[in-house]
Amino acid sequence: MNNPMKKNEFAVVLASDNRGILPLSVTVFSLLNTAGPETFYKIYVLSDGIDGENWASVERLAAPFDCRLEFIDVSGILEKHDFPHTEQWPVPAWGRVFIPELLKEERGNILYLDIDVLVCRDLTELFRTNMDGKAIGVVFENFSRPGSHFNERLEMPLTCTGYFNSGVLLMNVDVFREKNLVRAVLDYAVTHRDRLTCPDQDALNGALCELTVPLHPRWNWHDGLTRRILKNDPREQFWRGVTPRQAVEAALEPGILHYQGVHKPWRYNWRYEGERYERVMREAGLLRGPLPGRTLPAVLKKHLYRPVYRMTARKILRLKEGFDNRLL
Repeated sequence: MNNPMKKNEFAVVLASDNRGILPLSVTVFSLLNTAGPETFYKIYVLSDGIDGENWASVERLAAPFDCRLEFIDVSGILEKHDFPHTEQWPVPAWGRVFIPELLKEERGNILYLDIDVLVCRDLTELFRTNMDGKAIGVVFENFSRPGSHFNERLEMPLTCTGYFNSGVLLMNVDVFREKNLVRAVLDYAVTHRDRLTCPDQDALNGALCELTVPLHPRWNWHDGLTRRILKNDPREQFWRGVTPRQAVEAALEPGILHYQGVHKPWRYNWRYEGERYERVMREAGLLRGPLPGRTLPAVLKKHLYRPVYRMTARKILRLKEGFDNRLL
């Protein structure tokens, strides 16, 4: 229950069905295990048919921490709204859009997290972002430019900052309600149905592109961006939507790691930040033996990638040293 001595009380929303219970559990544990002594999280899980046994397992995981955990059934959303859901992009993927309607008692900033993220630090700094009257805080992956894959496809004007990843969203629910933005996102999804490749993310980008606040990339960093630092020219002003300095800061000290893509860290693979995720799984008691999928070809591939990762780490550190020297 809520500790009245704590100063920072924040609402965090995740969404899952029974298939996602393991990564959901890891994300919940990482969120609570990195909370500062003054931080109290209210965690809402948007549930599409999570059964009682899985529900109870997440509750047991959260029980040692001072927090509030609540499950909200969203399986009936399909009956009330028309939006382009698919097997690949099911109801939980769209749950983030309905947060301002589902959590009517909440005000101000609410954080949505995909369940394939790992929280690496207390999130007070993120929650205290000045939203400046805008609807949503995001990490951009690309900036707007003529002929881009998103500006033309999604009819996003060049005045929009760029295209963001929707795996981490800081949502100002007051603005969402004032401007009826849930309806705006759903309407956009329906009218642009044939143009959406990542339906929920595309619809959020298209409908909200002029109501965004850029977040530091540390709040939604993934290893693909880390590796691409190797190709970065530090003299460039921007690189994939962020400055080189921000990219280096995020790679060295990520706040939230996003394991996007098909190679998920709860199965053995070669990904750069996989070992960090595995350590958290073991600390949470969610993994006692080897990771599933540990085969000889997979082990060999991981070893083949190690020199690339070492080279990446050295490049990042050299870039940091260069930035630090410029300040002297």
